[in-house]
Amino acid sequence: MYELLTALEHSAAEIRQLLTAYDDASELPGRVQEEDPDGTGRKASRGPSRPTEATALCERRAALLNQLHSGAQWLPRAVAITQGVAASMDRELARWEGESTEHDGGQP
Repeated sequence: MYELLTALEHSAAEIRQLLTAYDDASELPGRVQEEDPDGTGRKASRGPSRPTEATALCERRAALLNQLHSGAQWLPRAVAITQGVAASMDRELARWEGESTEHDGGQP
């Protein structure tokens, strides 16, 4: 069980780091690969830049936001399951120690 808890902690830390990267990505324009249309090493010229429009319509940004929303839907379930496991373990330990484990309506 210790290995599972370590994996859970690692995943939570990784998600926290990714969330920081997602915050940055939501505010910056997406990276664009430089084109070399004729193979000469020169970069292709582009028309006038429209960063706001490019940011809003970026498919990669939309994919990031979609994944962020998906995570926001799954994480509450993971939290609820983890809290349920902790509460069940705590309740059984209290019962083993001879304490009453009747439901107290959430009172301390």
